[in-house]
Amino acid sequence: LLATVSVHNAHAASAVKFKPLGVAGQDSRNVPLKSPEGVACGPTSVLVSDTGNGRLVRYSLVNDDLKEGTEIRLSQLTYPLRAKLTPKGEALVLDGRSRRIVRVAADNSFASYLDPQNVPAPATIVTRSLAVDVGGNIYLVDIMGERLLVLDPNGVFVRQIPFPADSGYISDVAVDQQGTILILDSQKDQVFRAASNENAFKVMAKDLRNYLFYAVSIETDSRGRVYLVDQNDNGVVLLGPDGAFLGRYLNFGWKPGQIFYPSQGCLSGNDIFVIADRDNSRIQLFKLQ
Repeated sequence: LLATVSVHNAHAASAVKFKPLGVAGQDSRNVPLKSPEGVACGPTSVLVSDTGNGRLVRYSLVNDDLKEGTEIRLSQLTYPLRAKLTPKGEALVLDGRSRRIVRVAADNSFASYLDPQNVPAPATIVTRSLAVDVGGNIYLVDIMGERLLVLDPNGVFVRQIPFPADSGYISDVAVDQQGTILILDSQKDQVFRAASNENAFKVMAKDLRNYLFYAVSIETDSRGRVYLVDQNDNGVVLLGPDGAFLGRYLNFGWKPGQIFYPSQGCLSGNDIFVIADRDNSRIQLFKLQ
């Protein structure tokens, strides 16, 4: 399913290289993807929120290549947006119409809705994005309550951390292997973090406007590096574990290795970074070297 592409040179630093592996723009029945808003990565699979078609598409990741491309259509999920995979192989997918999070079983069937339990006021939760840690705990960006909610794998409230008072628009969340929470402030071009034992966010990186225009997705790897997907300026910005700028990669275009209004990125097995290349109606894979 992947089309081989040539290497695209990165901007700036050489801390890491993005080697294009290929693109996937259709499922196993050759039905094209349409404006995918989300992508979720596991060690051996990639799940795509094929938003324009009102479905999910699940690919197997084998030897740095995508196989199968199985369509998943659920009546409970008609406008899939952000997606994450759990350690048990389930998927959690935010539906843009109902604003509810749908659990999709490993066999691609509807499992349940994620209905947060015992959450303190305000009672109304408006989820912008989500993350899942290695233990299966769930992290929700609640833009209505201006807080980060932490739930156990069953959806029971564990704790909450308020958004920083000086933040703008918190759009995404990531959690590293030590349980440190990272949140992305798209409006003010900054990243905050809170350790697993902390109840307040602190600035990790700020004044990033020289490197990006409007980031919408945040990921972190096992080395503590942070990847910001810049939607409006079509690139990926890399930060070090201390928040220092390490480089900017990729650029605008329609050719393989170029991106157009990307919406989400994720890290899969074997150091592969996957991007939902929304306005090119495809996903792209890059090997991190």
